[in-house]
Amino acid sequence: MEAREIAARPPLQVILGPCDDMRAEVFVRASAPGTVARLEGHLAGPECRRSLTLPAGATLGDLGSSGAGLLARAVLTEPAFWTPELPNLYLLSARLVAAGRTVAEATRWIGLRRSGVRGRSLWLEGRRWVPRGVACHPDAQDVETLRAAGVAAVVRDPPDPLLTAADEAGLAIIAVAEPADGGTSPADTVVERIRGWAMHPSVMVAILPESCVPSLDAEAAAAFRRLKGTMIVAAVACGASPPPGGVPAGIDCLCVALDAGRPPHDAWREAPPVPLLAWRRSAGDAVTDRSGCDRLQAELAAWGLAAGGTHRPWDWAGYLAT
Repeated sequence: MEAREIAARPPLQVILGPCDDMRAEVFVRASAPGTVARLEGHLAGPECRRSLTLPAGATLGDLGSSGAGLLARAVLTEPAFWTPELPNLYLLSARLVAAGRTVAEATRWIGLRRSGVRGRSLWLEGRRWVPRGVACHPDAQDVETLRAAGVAAVVRDPPDPLLTAADEAGLAIIAVAEPADGGTSPADTVVERIRGWAMHPSVMVAILPESCVPSLDAEAAAAFRRLKGTMIVAAVACGASPPPGGVPAGIDCLCVALDAGRPPHDAWREAPPVPLLAWRRSAGDAVTDRSGCDRLQAELAAWGLAAGGTHRPWDWAGYLAT
């Protein structure tokens, strides 16, 4: 499947709406100030490398204009959702028509995904999902090997070609909103990244660097909630220090950065009641297989019982070893 996207001004924005076993909604929004226009198009699929499914479709119904621009909606009945096991994709074709001509259009593959947070855990398709994340270079294209290894790929500022390949193969991506050169990103840049990543079902988690979180304001948090769909947004917290006093608005979980060979600060035993991803970055070569995650899980299990308890009151939501 070849993914392509054609954009013109005014732009078209795709928003994944609510979904359940029986129906899923996909919205398309266009900014068209001062023009009399309408949105047209359709949604067709699903297509999947590993299964055959009867084709279905839905027409975009124009919902008229509002303060945010023009809006249209397609409603799929009995949709096929995207999972790493069955990466079902739908082809969305949309166009903005004004004065009898097309002034903007977009054609792209999208995936419908049911994922989120329940208590201290991440969930996917009604089951607890515990990611084991390993380092993946942004230019890497061997997504089938990573998927076969049963890991998620942790990528800094992942490029669109890598995400498109992951969408088709069923590789879960944990995207770090940090440029590959190690620089920092202002909040407005991060919001734009969230907007783009939310269109890729493979991007299960987006991690915001610690330097970015203090600059988030109410507007940026609202933008996250509006744009991210079912993507989980995590903020980095230092594991050598006590937990933060609270979780910023718009953040679903915390990614606890741990120094090599050191356990978390003891205060993390009373951490905020949100999912916690343990993230250990290697001081040397990046970890590219699941063994680093397994070692980290074993170390944290021992740490959890080191205070003399016979069981842990909570468990880590995932393990990243990069």
